[in-house]
Order: sequence, then C-alpha cells, then structure tokens
Amino acid sequence: MARGGRKDRPIDRTAGPVAELIDDLRRLRGQLSLEEVGRRMGYHSSTVSRRLSPEELPPLDFVTAYVTACGQEPGPWEEQWRQAEAAQSREQPEDPPAPRRRRWWAYALAPAVLLVAGVVWLATVDRTPQATAAPPPEPVAGQGFRWTIEHLTVRLPSRRWTMAEPGNVEIWANMSCPRGVTSYAIALQPGGERVGYDCGRWQRYTWTGVAPGMHHFEVTKSDDGQVIMGEGLVSSTTKVVEVPRPTPSG
Repeated sequence: MARGGRKDRPIDRTAGPVAELIDDLRRLRGQLSLEEVGRRMGYHSSTVSRRLSPEELPPLDFVTAYVTACGQEPGPWEEQWRQAEAAQSREQPEDPPAPRRRRWWAYALAPAVLLVAGVVWLATVDRTPQATAAPPPEPVAGQGFRWTIEHLTVRLPSRRWTMAEPGNVEIWANMSCPRGVTSYAIALQPGGERVGYDCGRWQRYTWTGVAPGMHHFEVTKSDDGQVIMGEGLVSSTTKVVEVPRPTPSG
C-alpha cells in the first residue's frame, strides 16, 4: 500500500553526496507519512519536508532525530552526513581574504596560542598507546575487523558491533597527518576514555574488561581544519558481530 500525502519529487543522486543523503533519508521513511515521522521527532511535517530538500544539507541533529523516528540506528547516518558536509565544504568556493594589516605582536602570539590549544587538547587524553613497528595481523575470524578513514577533520565514529560476552578490545591505528598535526585520539564508546595516538606510525591500545553490548569507537582531533586519513583494526578476545549499515527501503 502506498503511503498517503504528496509524492516526493525524484532526486538526481548524481548531483552530489548531499542529494544522495537526502534521497536515502526519503527512502528510509518507507510507508511512514511525514506527519507520523514529524510527530515522533517533535517537528511539524512542513519542517520535515523542508529539511528533506536536496539543495541544502540538513542539520546533524535533524538527521539523528529523523533516522531514530524511522526506527534505525543513527550512527552510520551520522557518518554519511559528515562525509556529505566535507564534500560540500570542498565544493564551495572560498572568497579571497580582504587585505588587512597585522601588528607585529599578532604574529608573535599566534604560535603561542596554537601551542597552548594543542597542550589543552592533549591534556584531555586519558591514556597512551603502545607503538609497534609492524602492521597488525589479521584478526581471528569473528573477533575483529579492519577499518579505513579517508577524510577526518574533527570527529568520526566507526561502524558498530555487539559483544555477547565481556572481553578485551584492542584498536590498532596508523593515520597520515599534514604538517602541523602530530596526534589524534581514539575513544571506545560507550565509556568515553580517550587514548592519544601519534601520527605516522602504527600504535595499539587495549581496553580491558569491556562489558557486553553494542560498541563503537570515535576518532577525534583538534578542530584546526586539517584533514587526516589512515587505517586500523579492531580485535577482541571474544566474539564480535558487526552491525550492518541500514539499507534505505525502496
């Protein structure tokens, strides 16, 4: 049975990541009406309809609430939203900066400000991982998986997995960073304990006594506008089951 209400206009998915995200969100709604989804979100249906326009990327909190109202896990959709945001930022032309005069003390203070910001950010990291010269071995079947990151500016969550029994979780990482970026952090969620990793080499850290349930990790760095990328591996002493990314309904 077709859902009631006005039909959505077709979206050209080749227009870019934003259009692709909006088309996926529309398909995710399935048979639900805009009124029902809006009621679950606490939004008016007209607001929901306006946010599902391919001409503009909706706010992240809207996407999270919308996906949850459709009965799906928002984590993978948050990752897709960040990829669309990054692509949109690269496509937007930058206005040439207006010429302005700077006083000598502004140049003298800039390195000090960046140094203090970096020290403050690193001070919030809880642990230090172990460096390793060799890349990680393949995980035991059913007890881990490999991961890659192609574009990270501030924060990026991984895909989720479940553990039926308590165990230890080890995360390997090797991220390439531009000049001026020397470190990043990885936090195993839920829990929030952040571990500081160094750029440009393999490192690993083991979270011991991880409780059963659903988990994921987040890679974060200071908000300096620089992009880092790399790869890693998650390995557990107990069986893990990866949670598949939600597939939009047709």
